[in-house]
Amino acid sequence: MPTNVPPQYRDAEQRFRDAVTIQSKIAALQEMLQIMPKHKGTDHLKAQLRSRLSKLMTELDTSSGSGKGSKTEPFSLPKEGAGRCTLIGPTNVGKSLLLSSSTGAKSKVGSYALSTQEPIPGMFPFEDIYIQMVDTPPITNRSTQSRLYGLLRTTDIFIFVADLTNQAVENTNESFSELKEWGFKLIEKNTDLEDRDFFTMKPTIIACNKADIPGALDNYEMMENKFGENFPLVLTSAEEEVGIEELGIEIFNSLKIIRVYTKSPREKLDNFEKKNPIVLPIGSTVEEAALQVHKDLSKSLKYAVLWGSSGKFSGQRVGRTHELSDGDIIEIHI
Repeated sequence: MPTNVPPQYRDAEQRFRDAVTIQSKIAALQEMLQIMPKHKGTDHLKAQLRSRLSKLMTELDTSSGSGKGSKTEPFSLPKEGAGRCTLIGPTNVGKSLLLSSSTGAKSKVGSYALSTQEPIPGMFPFEDIYIQMVDTPPITNRSTQSRLYGLLRTTDIFIFVADLTNQAVENTNESFSELKEWGFKLIEKNTDLEDRDFFTMKPTIIACNKADIPGALDNYEMMENKFGENFPLVLTSAEEEVGIEELGIEIFNSLKIIRVYTKSPREKLDNFEKKNPIVLPIGSTVEEAALQVHKDLSKSLKYAVLWGSSGKFSGQRVGRTHELSDGDIIEIHI
């Protein structure tokens, strides 16, 4: 069975061949594993890549004197849900507690430096979809930087977590500078994303955490003055579970996605329940929605009946090139 890997995989494969350091080879392999299509035709290739990654991790551990030997690479997380957002920031800003409050995932929470040593994933529920959220070690942790780089390249959104009780502006500036040195460009509000490099250009949200602590609101005002014009800011308290809903809205908006619901022609609209939507990029068409349902369905598609804001009226008959909006219901006819 053919693997049918996309062009982005070939680009990462070339970076692996060109890499001269263990760290850059690991980053390229992580990226290849993330991009690779999930079907039986890729099982053998996936096993080969994981074997290479395991050997490189052993080599990296040996060269750094850790002596841990071969192990599963925890930084090669599979992407799940409607997208991936990654929590970034210095140590002890509340990333782990924010992950736990938002997703219920059991991340190690500690009031000491570097309590998170490996990425921890969770699923953030936003209305009727789930978005993967990942807690990460501090980007200043030199022992994990090379492996973290590959994970950050495959994330969709950066969420910087700032501690409003501890030099929030200075620490956010330092984090921004660090990632820019890594080659990332932080996408600001209202930026034209045409011709975007998805691996290096990342929509960025700032979660201003520990809002429950006295004096935090004064520091939030400083954050607004410094960053509010360029980036979405969300006032949060992971301890009190404040701002979680607002954070979800910003994540959804930054993903630039829509939810489309499919209805069977045999089902009455009055009995239809919106659930299990197809998640598509903004600007997607009826044909692309049909392709998500089944790869052969788009070929035999004749038209769709539509209910939603992209139509001129309820029950409008539309063609395959009709552009859909969030919340649309479509009935596919072949």
